[in-house]
Amino acid sequence: MQSMFKLLSSETKPLTLELAQRFKAMTPSPTERQFDPARAKMLREKVEAGQAITFNWAIAKVDDKEYRANGNHSSTILSDLNGQFPEGLKVHIDTYKVDSLDGLALLFRQFDSRKSGRTPTDVSGAYQGLYTDLAGVPRGAAKLAVEGVAWYDKNVEGLPAPKGDDVYTLFGKTGLHSFIRWIGEDIFTIKTPELKRQTIVAAMFGTFEKNEAEARKFWKEVGRGGVEYEDQHPTTVLDAFLKSIIEDKRKLELKNANFYQASIYAWNAFRENKTITTIKYDTKKGLYQVAA
Repeated sequence: MQSMFKLLSSETKPLTLELAQRFKAMTPSPTERQFDPARAKMLREKVEAGQAITFNWAIAKVDDKEYRANGNHSSTILSDLNGQFPEGLKVHIDTYKVDSLDGLALLFRQFDSRKSGRTPTDVSGAYQGLYTDLAGVPRGAAKLAVEGVAWYDKNVEGLPAPKGDDVYTLFGKTGLHSFIRWIGEDIFTIKTPELKRQTIVAAMFGTFEKNEAEARKFWKEVGRGGVEYEDQHPTTVLDAFLKSIIEDKRKLELKNANFYQASIYAWNAFRENKTITTIKYDTKKGLYQVAA
């Protein structure tokens, strides 16, 4: 099929306030997405934090008309910076000849394609890749591990919580790598879909922090279905409870904190050498303290 657009020129220029204002003032392509204040706020914060990289803008020429095809949000926020305009940045501008308005729509689809967008797993993997000792840990498991730690820090320890993709900077947290390796190379190598929940991993982290050796034993038993022939052993009861969540759709109404509470309830019984018949997971009186 013949292409509906063709690249005419491509150039990289110093980014100036005048250039941003000129680009902002261009006639927008009818395919341009609606202005999103949240996206604009995110871009502005990146610029103000010195995290901006080269911007990529595009111009589309259809017959005798010229449109701004990409760069609406960035040119708008840059135009409004005035005295805070960043120094030393560049902007890359591509100019396309487009056959028709249908071609404009096709061109628009090439910018920030959904399939090429950075997913949270991509971002998590980028931070994980900074540490050679985590190279063998499956990315999904490592991502879940740091998300569980973030939940624990915020909801149990009351620590300031990283927001958005900043959660994955926790890969650099002191002493965390042994926990991540344990989760990825031991616990989640067993077929345990019932354990792969952020707040259950948060409970794993809390127990690991209190008593690493016993946490390894406890969660390995949970992952294997508990202790054989001991129906009232805490690991057996917890595993049965968590599996029932998957099987009984009514229990999916439980909140995230309930899963943490259930896990710590069983852990505390385990550390006190008690048998249990049911799991308590109510959080109205606050979260349970983790027994050492």
